[in-house]
Amino acid sequence: MEDTVEYHIFPILPDGLKQTECVQYLEEQADIYLAHLSRTLVEYIWQNEPFRLRVVAASENCEAHLSGRTNYGDNVEDEWFIVYLLYQLTKSFDGLVAKVEDGDGEFLLVEAANSLPRWLKPETATNRVFIYGGQLHVIPQPKTPAEMTALPSGEPQLDVAVQCVRDRVDLTVADSSIQGDIQRRITGFPEKMQEFFHRAHCYIPAHLAAILEQSPHLLAPIVHAFYHRDPVDLRACVIFQHFRPGTRVLREVKFTKCLYAQLVQQKFQPDRRSGYTLPPSTAPSHKAHSLGMKLAHGAEILCSKCGSDTEPGDLEQRSKNDARWHRFVESLKEKGYFRGELEGSRLYQKLMDESRTYFYGTVTADDSDSIGERILALLKTVSVDIEAMKSDEKKLQPPDDDSWLDLSPELLDDMLRKMSGQQPEQQAAFNSSVMAEAVSKFVEKTSSFEGAEFPSETSESDIHLDPGSFMQNMQKMFEFSDSGSSSSDMSEYESDGDMEDSLSPSSPHKRLVDLADTPLQLQEYMDLMDHQLAHTTIGESFVRQPPQSAAARDKFQSVPKPPPRRKKLAKKAAAAAATRTSDTTQTSDTTKTKAPLADDVEDIDDIDDDFKPVNVDLNVVQNLLESYNAQQGQAGPASNILGSMGVTLPTPDDDL
Repeated sequence: MEDTVEYHIFPILPDGLKQTECVQYLEEQADIYLAHLSRTLVEYIWQNEPFRLRVVAASENCEAHLSGRTNYGDNVEDEWFIVYLLYQLTKSFDGLVAKVEDGDGEFLLVEAANSLPRWLKPETATNRVFIYGGQLHVIPQPKTPAEMTALPSGEPQLDVAVQCVRDRVDLTVADSSIQGDIQRRITGFPEKMQEFFHRAHCYIPAHLAAILEQSPHLLAPIVHAFYHRDPVDLRACVIFQHFRPGTRVLREVKFTKCLYAQLVQQKFQPDRRSGYTLPPSTAPSHKAHSLGMKLAHGAEILCSKCGSDTEPGDLEQRSKNDARWHRFVESLKEKGYFRGELEGSRLYQKLMDESRTYFYGTVTADDSDSIGERILALLKTVSVDIEAMKSDEKKLQPPDDDSWLDLSPELLDDMLRKMSGQQPEQQAAFNSSVMAEAVSKFVEKTSSFEGAEFPSETSESDIHLDPGSFMQNMQKMFEFSDSGSSSSDMSEYESDGDMEDSLSPSSPHKRLVDLADTPLQLQEYMDLMDHQLAHTTIGESFVRQPPQSAAARDKFQSVPKPPPRRKKLAKKAAAAAATRTSDTTQTSDTTKTKAPLADDVEDIDDIDDDFKPVNVDLNVVQNLLESYNAQQGQAGPASNILGSMGVTLPTPDDDL
């Protein structure tokens, strides 16, 4: 399901339990786990659904365990908060193994994609990724006969995989780089939760203010009701029945940043008959009135969906004879939830009410339970002192700054840098040599058949090419005639039979190059090609190095000249290039001068005095910068490729 995270918790089950006893045992364990997390969970505001645990009966491939499913909607931080909770549970309870997935499958592996071994892919990761002892565990595939007895092969059954994690921690614990990628997302919880909250001032009806103070988790469904409203829902808001505007007070409301953004970006004008009016948009109190009006509409919509004959039950009365509730309270006391307060004190009673609301609103609530019924139930029980609330308005702290709604490119880069674990660094001046070096390293890296890999993605060594061996193998594959005579251009196109004859052992024209000769080096072939193309249209399109100095030419001339065979090949290549150039420039006038023959071509040593080699690095930099400028500041191939190589380009407006 989209935007939904599913999690499974596998406690160690006592031997000999019957089915009913197993269910009861797992329910008790669920209460213990939730009580252990209660101090964190009670304060948290979920986007759509809370963290819940349900008993799952044993199946053919899996033992009985606890499971839950949470729809996190637009707030992906809920998903990572659940990962943090699972890490805490497996760290605190011996033998507890957890597994978590979402619509993308093993999203923990997606987060650590740059650190994964080659064999670990979506099709090979099924039932191999778990959380145990506060660490990520990945069951590797067995490589040796000894490992085959300890590690499952293929796609392991779930119960077998869980037991393998418990028994072979030494083999299953994930690499430190993978652990680091996951820890970066959950480090800082629970203190990090405060970064997700936004405190704003709202003019809301007094009863709604009291409800939100007692049950802050109801804020999310209220925002959703307004956010997803339709014309039918708004009929209930023409004349308010439960949250009339006459009792509005200024209160501080704690949102998550996601909920706040959803509410603020909604443009809405209330019906005049509702009694809600807004001050001018330039007034300082406009935002507070607008936010409060939207919350009141959302709460009224939820209550309107309940039947008029609904008689909501009293949670306190309901909890008196609830054995599971009393067991939950005992677990809270053991974990120090009540902070040592005496039973009956004001703070103790406040904490008790919050835990009771949380328990019946999330732990035992069915999906069919109506949020509106819970709000109506609280309307009958909350106490409201409007005068006291109005006097408290002067004591409110200033609202949080919401400038974070405007995301600048610099802030986005900083967020991405933190997510990737990079340290902030000063923007260095653009250096073209760094770009050329990065491209060179990329080209020299080996890659698999699955695609090109950037240098940082693999630890394999650079390519090591033996030019001599390479050319010998090429000569064995392509055996051309070395005949110096050629009757005409058409003689180059042999029939299949002629080709087969030329390749036969008895053929007199068997090879272009006698293998007894020293093979040409690859770089020499590249140099000859560069010479050929130097005076063509293609060759002139490249940026070339400046002319060599006299000293450099003298040094070059001191190098032994190539043997006659190589000079012969160079002359043939130059002649062929000249012939092709002449053919392309011929006109209908057949009397024009024909291209010179091979024998008339000057020696290559005589025509290359002014030869300027291609500046490969400069051409690479120039072409990449032209491509980057063509992107006009948007994402594109040049910025994506160079970014993967660790090269940061300046903005198109900067002087390169």
